[in-house]
Amino acid sequence: MSTVTPIQTGLLARVTCPHCWHRFPPEETLFVSQHPDLHNDARLGSEHQQRFLPTRFNVQGAALDSRGFPCHDLACPHCHLSVPRVLFELEPHFFSILGAPACGKSYLLAAMAWQLRRTLAKQFCLTFNDAAPTFNHHLNHYEETLFLAPDQSQLVTLSKTEEQGDLYSEVLYGDTRVRYPAPFVFALRPLETHPHASQPEKISKSLCLYDNAGESFLPGSDRANSPVTRHIAQSKALFFCYDPTQDQRLRRACKGKTDDPQMQDRATRMARENVVRQDTILLEAADRIRRFSGMSQQVKHQAPLIVVVTKYDAWCSLLGTGPLEPPFVNNPAGPPHALDIDRIDQMSRKVRELLFDLTPEIVTAAEGFASQVIYIPVSAMGRGPEVDAASGMLGIRPQDIRPQWVEMPLLYVLCRWMKGLIPYIHSRASSSPANSTSPPRRP
Repeated sequence: MSTVTPIQTGLLARVTCPHCWHRFPPEETLFVSQHPDLHNDARLGSEHQQRFLPTRFNVQGAALDSRGFPCHDLACPHCHLSVPRVLFELEPHFFSILGAPACGKSYLLAAMAWQLRRTLAKQFCLTFNDAAPTFNHHLNHYEETLFLAPDQSQLVTLSKTEEQGDLYSEVLYGDTRVRYPAPFVFALRPLETHPHASQPEKISKSLCLYDNAGESFLPGSDRANSPVTRHIAQSKALFFCYDPTQDQRLRRACKGKTDDPQMQDRATRMARENVVRQDTILLEAADRIRRFSGMSQQVKHQAPLIVVVTKYDAWCSLLGTGPLEPPFVNNPAGPPHALDIDRIDQMSRKVRELLFDLTPEIVTAAEGFASQVIYIPVSAMGRGPEVDAASGMLGIRPQDIRPQWVEMPLLYVLCRWMKGLIPYIHSRASSSPANSTSPPRRP
């Protein structure tokens, strides 16, 4: 046995915990004990294995707990929660997804992850994989429910994101219990056919996505012992889900133009789902970011704000547009292909005009807060849900699911603000793909 800490190369100088956002040097990393008698961690309680700072290692370089068992799982020295190994090598990029209760975030996340796993590989020569499957098991269950159901003809539904449960972790600091959000963690790496495959260390990324219950963004819900939304101040981009079916003005405008049950009178259902004005959610998030980051009230937030306008299939008649075709431009030489930035920007302007005409407070809330705002329509299911005759609940048959543009919000951010990942073109000026060595102009 060795008593010398093995030297590892390729580690970041400082690691960011995806739970409490504490930054620490790798040498302060705690390990998770493996011997069954070493349970009852000081921060996490009796159901968790103890965390420890190792002093002994075996010849393979694995840390040894006090009973001599080799240990490989890592943890944050502050909150003691597990940290995926990928975050020790790839700088994390945080992305926050927020919106009102019942706006469709869970369906969007499941469809987005499902599509990204395929689109990034086939179109852009990038892998989009779970960095640590245990972190993503909740999202994986969503994907399996919607896309891998044994009986594709049976109605399925996703459970509502709650403010308690396995999307959160409790940590004990003395006598105080603090609740943190559990992120979904992905690793983004180039395939051999990517233009920068020879420099994976430069373009590989780790992505941490956070999904909160809509109630977590109600005014007054963020407290010292429940800082579950403070990731928004760390985020590379914010995705605000706006649900047109929750606004009576848009439902009134769509009357007679859609048979989607979500566009019918929803007074009783919306009261049961605790639906609130959606602009208040965005304004509350903006206020928290200003407070958490110390940002002046007179300064606009510099991270991009993507207003994801959900359930496009229910309100597309207001735009006079049909199904959303992927804005990809094929490269005759084969992938990677390119993202047509202008097509997305043009659609953004159309959606903004519609929202400003019918629900101007959403536009003014977004543009009063962020300096870079884009509006992207999406349909997680590609069609409206059905009412289950037995339960009265809304559901969807997996065989009918045809997502539209669900991957575009993240693809757009990766293309515009993360260099070298996704080629793009400006279709009005050129038809030849360009590697994104610099972000294209603002829409």
